[in-house]
Amino acid sequence: MARIREWLARHRATFVRTAHMLEAVTLMALMVGGGMGAGYALCQWQSREILAQQRDDHQAEIARLQAAYSQTLEALTPKVAAAANASAQAAEASVEAAKSVKRVARVPVAPAPAARPLTEAEREGVNRDIEAANRKVREARK
Repeated sequence: MARIREWLARHRATFVRTAHMLEAVTLMALMVGGGMGAGYALCQWQSREILAQQRDDHQAEIARLQAAYSQTLEALTPKVAAAANASAQAAEASVEAAKSVKRVARVPVAPAPAARPLTEAEREGVNRDIEAANRKVREARK
């Protein structure tokens, strides 16, 4: 037992130095670990805040785009309705022109030896119908 006490007395300074070194390493590990833990907790908190803000921004952008789309539709609705109305009128005019051309171009029941030329009144009626159809088409383009 004396030998063990003697050996412990001889190496006492080494044991104290080792204990201080172990204490320093433990304190450093605790400080680094604590800093990492605190940093991780802060990052988690910030990421939750960022995700909440991003979600709110996303919802606001969707609402803004829907409002812009609604305004565009409201602005275009009268123009589309007017264009549809003008197209319908132009179609009616072209049907009337086609009917008058058909009426003028009808071949008589008894075949004529040669095609007869249009009279001046028939020609004016056809030209008037064509001009009315062209006018309605031009109005529809505006």
